[in-house]
Amino acid sequence: MANGSAAAATQVAKHPWRVQVDRADVIFQLRDYFRRLGLAAEVRGPTFVEVESDAREDDMRAHLDSWATVTGIPARLAGRSDAPPMLVPPPAEAAPPRLGTLLIRKGMITDEQLAVALTEARATDDLLGRVLLRNGWIFEDELARTLSEQLDLPYVSIMRLGVDAGVTRLLPVEVGQDVAAIPVRKRGDAIQVAFADPTDQRALASVQQELAEIDVAVAELSDIMLAWRQVTPRR
Repeated sequence: MANGSAAAATQVAKHPWRVQVDRADVIFQLRDYFRRLGLAAEVRGPTFVEVESDAREDDMRAHLDSWATVTGIPARLAGRSDAPPMLVPPPAEAAPPRLGTLLIRKGMITDEQLAVALTEARATDDLLGRVLLRNGWIFEDELARTLSEQLDLPYVSIMRLGVDAGVTRLLPVEVGQDVAAIPVRKRGDAIQVAFADPTDQRALASVQQELAEIDVAVAELSDIMLAWRQVTPRR
């Protein structure tokens, strides 16, 4: 009985650590790395993993050093999560389906259109979503909502909700327009930033250089660019 009480106390003592990596394409690989260490880990955003552990900060940093040594991809601690600790780890999640697969499932594009778009994306080094938009095969709101579903990120209707003009000043307008992203509002200590394509690593990195902590959301490209024009003083 005493052993059972001690085990329960150990579970309760665990706290979630927030680990950040700058590449969304390796986020599930990072999650699985911690799971192989015997830790409960869940993806909480395109570049964040939450790890439940009673380890000290030095131990967590040692895990991240080992990860970087093996993969060549740096990751860093972003502090402890405010979420309450979970006594039972949640079930493992499958990786989200790719954008093209989701669009086909929804009947928005055909297999042939996806094949053509993928070929063009590789040839032009462009993102699949932008190629599909350029060819007129999907609409912006369809792309934004599908990305929101694919990445489990909030969808923001900028034209309906607007943006906080004071918050937008935290990001240089030339950066926001270049990467199609705009700060929307404060959410606690973080700034919610709407991206036309949150899978664009350059966009994420450019914004994170200016804003210490962001909550990523998805919005239509034209809405983001129009919002920037509305909040930018005319010269």
